[in-house]
Amino acid sequence: MTKVSEISEFDLISRLETILENNVTPNKDSKVELSIGDDAAVIGNLDNLQVVTTDAMVDKVHFVSDQVDMRSLGWKSLAVNYSDIASMGCKPIYSVVTLGLRADILVEQLENLYLGFSDLLNTYGGDLVGGDIVKSDTFFISVTVVGSTDKPETMQRKTAVPGDVIAVTGHLGSSNAGLRLLLKNELQKSSHFYEAHYMPKPRIPEGISLLDMGIKTGMDISDGLVNDLMKICVASTVNATINVDKIPVHDDLKKYFPNEYKEMAVSGGEDYELLITGHESLIRYISDSTDIDLHIIGEIEIGSGDVNAVDSTGARISLNTGGWDHFTEN
Repeated sequence: MTKVSEISEFDLISRLETILENNVTPNKDSKVELSIGDDAAVIGNLDNLQVVTTDAMVDKVHFVSDQVDMRSLGWKSLAVNYSDIASMGCKPIYSVVTLGLRADILVEQLENLYLGFSDLLNTYGGDLVGGDIVKSDTFFISVTVVGSTDKPETMQRKTAVPGDVIAVTGHLGSSNAGLRLLLKNELQKSSHFYEAHYMPKPRIPEGISLLDMGIKTGMDISDGLVNDLMKICVASTVNATINVDKIPVHDDLKKYFPNEYKEMAVSGGEDYELLITGHESLIRYISDSTDIDLHIIGEIEIGSGDVNAVDSTGARISLNTGGWDHFTEN
């Protein structure tokens, strides 16, 4: 085993570049003309619109480096950015990664991190074209991803209108279950909850299809359903009402958390599913005519930014927004 303090920055970059070269399938649609190895990457002409997103994952805040599987961490740290690209209806084109490294981090750990990057790139496309490495007292990973679309507009938060229905992809609450089990040292690596928490599946194909088929309002669910839906409501100056009994949850979540699964689906963060609004007939058509796993859970109403909840009987439900906020305790 080799600590990063025992080799040069040039040698470390070379070893990580080799991981990508040996494990990422060449992308026939790549726009990259010059990648890692020069002062800057060279990218060919992209489509009409480009979108840019960035996110950081910090040791002891988002993960614990002594406990996490680094390959899974590599997947997740890139996937959360890809999810933002998906929420705009775009495809990922290229990424850059900055690593803040403690002197005792092992090179082999970083190679596994880059194997996780490679796994995601092979699944969803795009290229990792460079970044930076800095010495840091705290280990962190900062990722920036550029995506694009040939459409004249992307999905956005400000376009919801009264009369729209609200829909989500996939299941909600399972990542929160993974976190709860992790904190109890009960999270099994092969479980559904591990996959949901550490290896979220960014909805790239679904986002592209939704934009193609006319959906204008969308975002990904990273901070919890209610928190993120409220962002749409504030941006669009509308209210929303959701039916908690219509929120899709995995059978395992009901089994292991029979008294808490609804709250976890409403307020748990890091699901990285898509949250959209649109005319009911359009969303039902998309659900019926494609493989996109869409679930209608509520509707948009006249208002100024509030989110309400009811159950299947129509009774009002008190909401615990929960979710994730870097600067407040939850």
